Amino acid sequence: MKFSTRTRYGLRMMVELARCLQKQDLVQLSRIAKITGLSVNYLAQLAIPLRSSGLLIGVSGKHGGYQLARRPEEIRVADIIRAVQGPVNLTDCVSSPSICLNSPFCEARMVWVIAGHKMMEVFEGLSLADLIDKNWRRKTLEEYGDIPLLNPDGFISEADRRAECPATSTE
Repeated sequence: MKFSTRTRYGLRMMVELARCLQKQDLVQLSRIAKITGLSVNYLAQLAIPLRSSGLLIGVSGKHGGYQLARRPEEIRVADIIRAVQGPVNLTDCVSSPSICLNSPFCEARMVWVIAGHKMMEVFEGLSLADLIDKNWRRKTLEEYGDIPLLNPDGFISEADRRAECPATSTE
């Protein structure tokens, strides 16, 4: 299963917004665009469902911008995914068992239901505050370091490794 670009960028936007809000009261989308490399227009489109879901507050005006509607500790990764994408189901038969005559006795459907539930448990267990915590990455790598592909260091080029992450830039 792959999440849509919209979902991935929606989470990225919220992480960077939460990080920027540690230093200022409002954040303009142009700041998030600079950090993420996404266009302001695309970020504005992502902001619509995030505002509708009660995760963002937009402030109009020359010095306007965005702020979180709740504290970062109160916004779960699952909230962001649901706001941008909607319900997460690994197969159509999970949310609509009536589309398949085999649903009442299908062992495979049970696998998809359980896997989807476990996945959402992970997303419910993570908040924006976790993701912007400077120690979270280190702790996660220590706890889950045996999971293949978790740490991209073995897969990126030396030049990319020396490049500075835009999110930690001091500009």
